[in-house]
Amino acid sequence: MKEEKVTIKELEGGEVDILNAEYGSVKLNKTGFFLCKEGTVTLTIDGKEYSMSQNSIIVYFSYSELRIINHSSNLRGTLIGANLETIQPMLYNVTNFNALFVIKQAPLQVVTEQQCHALCQYISLLKNVTKKAHMESMDQAEQLNKPVLEIARKQAELLSYALILEVLQCYANVTRSSESLSRKDEVLQKFVSTLYRHYRKEHEVSYYADRQFLTTRYFSTIIKERSGKSPSLWIATALLVDARNMLKNTNMTIKEISDQLCFPNQSYFGKWFKNLTTLSPLDYRKGKAEVTEEDANFTDVIQRGINHLKNENGQ
Repeated sequence: MKEEKVTIKELEGGEVDILNAEYGSVKLNKTGFFLCKEGTVTLTIDGKEYSMSQNSIIVYFSYSELRIINHSSNLRGTLIGANLETIQPMLYNVTNFNALFVIKQAPLQVVTEQQCHALCQYISLLKNVTKKAHMESMDQAEQLNKPVLEIARKQAELLSYALILEVLQCYANVTRSSESLSRKDEVLQKFVSTLYRHYRKEHEVSYYADRQFLTTRYFSTIIKERSGKSPSLWIATALLVDARNMLKNTNMTIKEISDQLCFPNQSYFGKWFKNLTTLSPLDYRKGKAEVTEEDANFTDVIQRGINHLKNENGQ
């Protein structure tokens, strides 16, 4: 049976073995949140204990360890989860990447009645449109013509963005605490910060691993686990974003751009660029169309990170 990319489950007090986590810790394979509407539940995420009650929300991330300690018989709430590849582009589009670390530090928040009501409204609408969007069998698909089905899928996508924004509103006033991040999240945050400052000169993953006294293999495993992207892809995307910007928005020669990005020579830069975009740097500058399956959302994250650093430095 095909696993749903997004799952929405209404939990009642009689539920047993929530997420299979009532009898031992389990590693989560989705990212999402639980909105507690009634009752109480005590749980641990990565070993840290949290107690939820009515009108509280907790965000959880893929690869975290969850354990349900206990819950009241009148527990009632909504559990939403999405595969990493589904949720990350949405998070990248609506929030600063580093803001996610703040949520990881304080995943449990109490919400107002108004916020809880708004979340419930979005969830209800999302449940309705996903029923249409997930009609995949031929018999079901014939009940909706293609344009209607496409509209339903777009509605589901937009409602998902709106729901994420509403969830983020619940964390809008949360400030970074002095409490340390988990070791793996700290490795990711330090890598991202270092990358934006050194990607032009340092193209090798080993440089960033050495900065944190980790083997390249273990470092790469952590970055891929915590971000969904390999460190080599982070580095290549940062270089590509910068190269495109200079080709489109400056009068620099291709050799000057190659030198600026610290490639061995112009020929190497040209082959590298064409391998990623299917175009030579000159063809890209002329406006020819690329043929690529690039993750536009991830590229946008890198672009905003580079822009943020430039603004900090007054460039």
